[in-house]
Amino acid sequence: MTLHIATNYYSASGPEVDACAFLGQRYDEERGYKPFESECWVLSFRPKAGGGLSAMYHFGSTGLLSRLWRSPRGAVFASSVTDAKILFHPDLHGDPKHRFESMKLGVPLNGVWGLDDNYVLAWGATFEGTRHVFRYDGKNWNEIPSPDFEVRAMHGLAPDCIYAVGVGGGVASWDGNVWKRFPVPTDEVLNSVFVADPDEIYATGGAGSLLEGSAHGWGRIAEGPVPGMPLFAVVKWKEELWVAAGQFGLFKRVGTQNQIECIKPNLSAVGLDARKNLLISCKDRISESADGQAFFSSGRDFLLNARAGTALGDI
Repeated sequence: MTLHIATNYYSASGPEVDACAFLGQRYDEERGYKPFESECWVLSFRPKAGGGLSAMYHFGSTGLLSRLWRSPRGAVFASSVTDAKILFHPDLHGDPKHRFESMKLGVPLNGVWGLDDNYVLAWGATFEGTRHVFRYDGKNWNEIPSPDFEVRAMHGLAPDCIYAVGVGGGVASWDGNVWKRFPVPTDEVLNSVFVADPDEIYATGGAGSLLEGSAHGWGRIAEGPVPGMPLFAVVKWKEELWVAAGQFGLFKRVGTQNQIECIKPNLSAVGLDARKNLLISCKDRISESADGQAFFSSGRDFLLNARAGTALGDI
């Protein structure tokens, strides 16, 4: 039987395309991604001598890598669901002697994100339903309290200003000691959160809600383009609110109105990073914009072509 191989890029992290890392999957298109039958890769871009960028892969796994975060200094952390560990590399383009290090946490991990190299958070849940959050201090991982819901995303501005969102419309803030839960007008799974200011926070939901919150309360400000379909990510960048709507494209809030409009229908946006340029994870490429007007993409079909002729799982 001939397999129809598909690839999927997600979780790009960094200030711009040529200083980012991201995850890519390779799998049987008919069956979809299946752990131990498919592949996950940590990838990045490197400038070519004659201009432009070339993609490269650094680490492959037949397990499921859920999320990647690149620190401001260039260290890469990737969370694993199936292997219950964090993969760490100090600098993908640094000393070639460096290899990925496995940091076993013992819990299937839904994600990882950090403020800097000495403040990194990872989160997950066991199959029995216990919830866990871990903090890395630059040397060791230690467990800290978890919100009373399964976390799917975190973001923040400081160790005492962290927000988590997740299952059942869960939203909570961390002040460095305890979690404070907020009521929200939905019980859908919330899959992304962005803290623009201590009193200005946004989140997106698996059923299409775009939420806005503050220290005082939360409300729904818009819905996705198709009822019931997810919004994958939100960031505030250059004073405007950008939203990733998957197959429906890249959207932006219309001023301060409770409405979003499609800016790039050809970008199947599933993730956003807004540390310098607007970095956009798309299913088939990684894109970026420095001004919100011109968009440039890299890596299209790289994994498909680079691994062509190699059996799935032959890593």
